[in-house]
Amino acid sequence: MTDRVILFDVIETLFSLRPLKDRFEALGVPPETADLFFAQLLRDAFALSAAGEFRPFPEIARGTLEVLLESQGVAATEETVSKVLSVFGALPAHSDVQPALEQAHRSGARVVLLTNGSRSNTEQLVADAGLSRLVDDVISVEDIQLWKPQPGLYREACARCGVAPEHATLVAAHAWDVHGAMRAGLHGVWVRRQDHHYHPAMGEPLGLAASLPEAVDLVLSHPA
Repeated sequence: MTDRVILFDVIETLFSLRPLKDRFEALGVPPETADLFFAQLLRDAFALSAAGEFRPFPEIARGTLEVLLESQGVAATEETVSKVLSVFGALPAHSDVQPALEQAHRSGARVVLLTNGSRSNTEQLVADAGLSRLVDDVISVEDIQLWKPQPGLYREACARCGVAPEHATLVAAHAWDVHGAMRAGLHGVWVRRQDHHYHPAMGEPLGLAASLPEAVDLVLSHPA
Protein backbone atom coordinates (compact mmCIF):
# COMPACT_ATOMS: atom_id res chain seq x y z
CA MET A 1 0.00 0.00 0.00
CA THR A 2 1.42 3.38 -0.98
CA ASP A 3 0.71 6.66 0.73
CA ARG A 4 -0.87 7.94 -2.48
CA VAL A 5 -4.47 9.13 -2.21
CA ILE A 6 -6.70 9.78 -5.20
CA LEU A 7 -9.65 12.01 -4.39
CA PHE A 8 -12.54 11.83 -6.84
CA ASP A 9 -15.26 14.41 -7.22
CA VAL A 10 -18.66 12.73 -7.33
CA ILE A 11 -21.50 14.52 -9.15
CA GLU A 12 -20.82 14.69 -12.90
CA THR A 13 -17.30 13.27 -12.49
CA LEU A 14 -18.46 9.81 -11.35
CA PHE A 15 -22.25 10.00 -11.56
CA SER A 16 -24.27 11.39 -14.45
CA LEU A 17 -26.94 14.07 -14.13
CA ARG A 18 -28.80 12.67 -17.15
CA PRO A 19 -31.83 11.60 -15.03
CA LEU A 20 -32.17 15.18 -13.81
CA LYS A 21 -32.61 16.33 -17.40
CA ASP A 22 -35.30 13.71 -17.91
CA ARG A 23 -37.11 14.90 -14.79
CA PHE A 24 -37.14 18.53 -15.95
CA GLU A 25 -38.34 17.49 -19.39
CA ALA A 26 -41.22 15.62 -17.72
CA LEU A 27 -42.20 18.91 -16.07
CA GLY A 28 -42.53 20.54 -19.49
CA VAL A 29 -39.34 22.59 -19.37
CA PRO A 30 -36.28 22.11 -21.61
CA PRO A 31 -33.96 19.36 -20.39
CA GLU A 32 -31.10 21.87 -20.52
CA THR A 33 -32.73 23.46 -17.48
CA ALA A 34 -30.97 20.76 -15.47
CA ASP A 35 -27.60 22.28 -16.37
CA LEU A 36 -28.86 25.71 -15.37
CA PHE A 37 -30.19 24.37 -12.09
CA PHE A 38 -26.93 22.69 -11.14
CA ALA A 39 -24.90 25.75 -12.13
CA GLN A 40 -27.15 28.01 -10.07
CA LEU A 41 -27.02 25.58 -7.16
CA LEU A 42 -23.22 25.82 -7.16
CA ARG A 43 -23.41 29.60 -7.55
CA ASP A 44 -25.62 29.91 -4.50
CA ALA A 45 -23.41 27.57 -2.48
CA PHE A 46 -20.29 29.49 -3.47
CA ALA A 47 -21.97 32.80 -2.59
CA LEU A 48 -22.97 31.59 0.86
CA SER A 49 -19.50 30.15 1.37
CA ALA A 50 -17.81 33.39 0.30
CA ALA A 51 -19.99 35.22 2.82
CA GLY A 52 -18.71 32.91 5.55
CA GLU A 53 -21.79 30.74 5.91
CA PHE A 54 -22.14 27.00 5.42
CA ARG A 55 -25.41 25.40 4.35
CA PRO A 56 -25.68 21.72 3.34
CA PHE A 57 -26.31 20.59 -0.22
CA PRO A 58 -29.98 19.52 0.24
CA GLU A 59 -30.97 22.88 1.72
CA ILE A 60 -29.30 24.92 -1.01
CA ALA A 61 -30.61 22.62 -3.74
CA ARG A 62 -34.17 22.98 -2.50
CA GLY A 63 -34.02 26.77 -2.37
CA THR A 64 -32.35 27.11 -5.77
CA LEU A 65 -34.87 24.73 -7.33
CA GLU A 66 -37.86 26.63 -5.92
CA VAL A 67 -36.54 29.89 -7.39
CA LEU A 68 -35.79 28.31 -10.78
CA LEU A 69 -39.11 26.50 -11.12
CA GLU A 70 -41.11 29.63 -10.36
CA SER A 71 -38.97 31.55 -12.88
CA GLN A 72 -39.84 28.88 -15.46
CA GLY A 73 -43.54 29.20 -14.74
CA VAL A 74 -43.76 25.90 -12.84
CA ALA A 75 -45.35 25.91 -9.40
CA ALA A 76 -42.72 24.90 -6.84
CA THR A 77 -45.03 22.62 -4.87
CA GLU A 78 -43.59 20.30 -2.24
CA GLU A 79 -44.44 17.31 -4.45
CA THR A 80 -42.72 18.75 -7.51
CA VAL A 81 -39.63 19.89 -5.64
CA SER A 82 -39.26 16.58 -3.81
CA LYS A 83 -39.69 14.62 -7.05
CA VAL A 84 -36.89 16.56 -8.76
CA LEU A 85 -34.52 16.41 -5.79
CA SER A 86 -35.07 12.66 -5.37
CA VAL A 87 -33.10 12.19 -8.59
CA PHE A 88 -29.87 12.92 -6.70
CA GLY A 89 -30.39 9.62 -4.89
CA ALA A 90 -30.56 7.64 -8.15
CA LEU A 91 -27.77 8.97 -10.37
CA PRO A 92 -26.11 6.32 -12.55
CA ALA A 93 -22.34 5.91 -12.66
CA HIS A 94 -20.63 6.79 -15.94
CA SER A 95 -19.59 3.69 -17.87
CA ASP A 96 -15.86 4.31 -17.31
CA VAL A 97 -16.08 4.65 -13.51
CA GLN A 98 -15.74 1.01 -12.49
CA PRO A 99 -12.69 0.26 -14.66
CA ALA A 100 -11.01 3.45 -13.46
CA LEU A 101 -11.62 2.69 -9.78
CA GLU A 102 -10.46 -0.90 -10.28
CA GLN A 103 -7.29 0.43 -11.87
CA ALA A 104 -6.67 2.77 -8.94
CA HIS A 105 -7.46 0.00 -6.45
CA ARG A 106 -4.98 -2.41 -8.09
CA SER A 107 -2.24 0.21 -7.89
CA GLY A 108 -2.51 0.31 -4.10
CA ALA A 109 -3.65 3.92 -4.05
CA ARG A 110 -6.42 4.83 -1.64
CA VAL A 111 -9.63 5.87 -3.36
CA VAL A 112 -11.54 8.58 -1.51
CA LEU A 113 -14.62 10.40 -2.77
CA LEU A 114 -14.74 14.12 -1.93
CA THR A 115 -18.21 15.49 -2.46
CA ASN A 116 -20.27 18.63 -2.03
CA GLY A 117 -23.21 16.29 -1.51
CA SER A 118 -24.10 14.38 1.63
CA ARG A 119 -22.12 11.37 2.85
CA SER A 120 -25.21 9.16 3.15
CA ASN A 121 -26.45 9.91 -0.36
CA THR A 122 -23.00 9.37 -1.84
CA GLU A 123 -22.52 6.07 -0.04
CA GLN A 124 -25.90 4.93 -1.36
CA LEU A 125 -24.98 5.88 -4.95
CA VAL A 126 -21.72 3.96 -4.58
CA ALA A 127 -23.51 0.91 -3.17
CA ASP A 128 -26.22 0.95 -5.84
CA ALA A 129 -23.53 1.06 -8.54
CA GLY A 130 -21.72 -1.92 -7.00
CA LEU A 131 -18.60 0.14 -6.28
CA SER A 132 -18.35 -0.09 -2.50
CA ARG A 133 -15.43 -2.54 -2.56
CA LEU A 134 -13.43 -0.03 -4.63
CA VAL A 135 -13.96 3.02 -2.42
CA ASP A 136 -11.95 3.39 0.78
CA ASP A 137 -13.79 6.39 2.17
CA VAL A 138 -16.25 9.20 1.46
CA ILE A 139 -15.63 12.73 2.71
CA SER A 140 -18.48 15.20 2.50
CA VAL A 141 -18.24 18.97 2.82
CA GLU A 142 -20.85 18.51 5.55
CA ASP A 143 -18.17 16.75 7.63
CA ILE A 144 -15.88 19.79 7.43
CA GLN A 145 -18.45 22.59 7.08
CA LEU A 146 -16.67 24.07 4.07
CA TRP A 147 -17.69 23.92 0.42
CA LYS A 148 -15.33 23.18 -2.42
CA PRO A 149 -13.35 24.96 -3.79
CA GLN A 150 -12.17 26.54 -0.52
CA PRO A 151 -8.54 25.42 -0.05
CA GLY A 152 -9.13 24.59 3.61
CA LEU A 153 -11.57 21.87 2.59
CA TYR A 154 -8.96 20.00 0.54
CA ARG A 155 -6.29 20.37 3.22
CA GLU A 156 -8.64 19.01 5.87
CA ALA A 157 -9.57 16.11 3.57
CA CYS A 158 -5.87 15.26 3.24
CA ALA A 159 -5.44 15.48 7.01
CA ARG A 160 -8.31 13.05 7.48
CA CYS A 161 -6.62 10.70 5.02
CA GLY A 162 -3.36 11.03 6.94
CA VAL A 163 -1.33 12.35 4.00
CA ALA A 164 0.34 15.62 3.10
CA PRO A 165 -1.40 17.49 0.24
CA GLU A 166 1.46 16.75 -2.15
CA HIS A 167 0.65 13.04 -1.86
CA ALA A 168 -2.96 13.53 -2.95
CA THR A 169 -4.48 14.20 -6.35
CA LEU A 170 -8.00 15.35 -7.10
CA VAL A 171 -9.69 14.02 -10.23
CA ALA A 172 -12.67 16.13 -11.24
CA ALA A 173 -14.73 17.21 -14.23
CA HIS A 174 -14.88 20.81 -12.98
CA ALA A 175 -11.92 23.10 -13.64
CA TRP A 176 -12.79 25.21 -10.58
CA ASP A 177 -12.58 22.09 -8.41
CA VAL A 178 -9.20 21.09 -9.83
CA HIS A 179 -7.96 24.65 -9.38
CA GLY A 180 -9.10 24.77 -5.74
CA ALA A 181 -7.29 21.54 -4.95
CA MET A 182 -4.08 22.77 -6.54
CA ARG A 183 -4.30 26.04 -4.60
CA ALA A 184 -4.35 23.88 -1.47
CA GLY A 185 -1.15 22.08 -2.48
CA LEU A 186 -2.66 18.96 -4.03
CA HIS A 187 -2.20 17.79 -7.59
CA GLY A 188 -5.12 17.91 -9.99
CA VAL A 189 -6.31 16.06 -13.08
CA TRP A 190 -9.27 17.22 -15.14
CA VAL A 191 -11.52 14.74 -16.95
CA ARG A 192 -13.74 15.77 -19.84
CA ARG A 193 -17.44 15.39 -19.11
CA GLN A 194 -19.96 18.20 -19.66
CA ASP A 195 -17.21 20.72 -20.55
CA HIS A 196 -15.04 19.96 -23.54
CA HIS A 197 -12.40 22.60 -22.83
CA TYR A 198 -10.45 23.32 -19.65
CA HIS A 199 -11.00 26.86 -18.39
CA PRO A 200 -7.84 28.85 -19.29
CA ALA A 201 -8.06 31.05 -16.18
CA MET A 202 -7.64 28.04 -13.88
CA GLY A 203 -4.29 26.63 -12.82
CA GLU A 204 -2.63 24.10 -15.12
CA PRO A 205 -3.30 20.55 -13.88
CA LEU A 206 -1.11 17.46 -14.17
CA GLY A 207 -3.10 16.58 -17.24
CA LEU A 208 -6.34 16.73 -19.17
CA ALA A 209 -8.05 13.38 -19.69
CA ALA A 210 -10.68 12.27 -22.17
CA SER A 211 -11.88 9.49 -19.82
CA LEU A 212 -11.64 8.48 -16.19
CA PRO A 213 -9.20 5.57 -16.80
CA GLU A 214 -6.97 8.03 -18.67
CA ALA A 215 -7.20 10.39 -15.68
CA VAL A 216 -6.11 7.61 -13.33
CA ASP A 217 -3.22 6.77 -15.69
CA LEU A 218 -2.07 10.39 -15.42
CA VAL A 219 -2.21 10.26 -11.63
CA LEU A 220 -0.32 6.97 -11.40
CA SER A 221 2.37 8.09 -13.86
CA HIS A 222 3.25 10.99 -11.57
CA PRO A 223 5.66 10.29 -8.68
CA ALA A 224 3.79 9.83 -5.41
